[in-house]
Amino acid sequence: MKKQQVALLAVGIGLAIFIIKLLAYLISGSVALLSDALESIVNIAASAMMLASIRVAMRPADREHKYGHQRAENISCLVEGVLIVIAAILIVMASLARLWDPQPFSSLDLAAPVSMLATAMNAGLYIVLMRSSRRNGSIALEGDAKHLLSDVISSLAIIAGLFLAEATGLYVLDPLMALAVAALLVRMACSLLSKTSHELMDRSCPEVEAEIERTLEAQEGLLQYHDLRTRKVGDVVYAEMHICVSASRTVAEAHELTDRIELALEDKFPGMVVTIHLETEKEMECSPSEAR
Repeated sequence: MKKQQVALLAVGIGLAIFIIKLLAYLISGSVALLSDALESIVNIAASAMMLASIRVAMRPADREHKYGHQRAENISCLVEGVLIVIAAILIVMASLARLWDPQPFSSLDLAAPVSMLATAMNAGLYIVLMRSSRRNGSIALEGDAKHLLSDVISSLAIIAGLFLAEATGLYVLDPLMALAVAALLVRMACSLLSKTSHELMDRSCPEVEAEIERTLEAQEGLLQYHDLRTRKVGDVVYAEMHICVSASRTVAEAHELTDRIELALEDKFPGMVVTIHLETEKEMECSPSEAR
């Protein structure tokens, strides 16, 4: 499926999951299951943001955005990280009162299967989103997938904790499990915000650069290269480099070399935007230590 279709699917399934989890809370009265439902609200908002960002990112370049709109996906992940933190705060607020006044819950045998149904749906959606993010190189889909994975893990922990609380009569485990979910959310949010911030700051792509270097070193007629730079915006990798050729080469021969390099790189990294500055050994500005 295309990125936009996957994002739309995530929004629809997210709504269904929220309704199911809310039903599980209403059946049991468990604050831990309430925290699970509150997290689903964030999932819906995050999926909607992801859908909007993908639609914006897919727009072609225009007069005001000559490099395209791919950063919309990075902004989406940044907002999603903030939303996850807000969800954690709401869960903590809902748990504190119950922490000092633990209360038994009811109909856990009915509420647990209902919650497990929502968890199974989340797990299936996580697999779909993660596969699509790898196939399309979408950071927005990856961010939403990781959010869903944390939801699956926390939901399984909550169900196990609730059965333990009912078996032992230690109902304080209910709010404690909710607080554990909040801590997990904060940890995940920090990881997501860190990765997104790095990309917004145009962090280089070491693995891509290593492959570019191997490609350049295999090119016949290339004397040296230097000032290799890479960055990733959304699912598009940008690469810039200076290459040095013999001054005896004609313009047509040098142009053929740059075309060959661009085609080789675009074959390995579809959609890559390559910018090559051509120079001869007589005008090369780099020092011997900078060139390769």
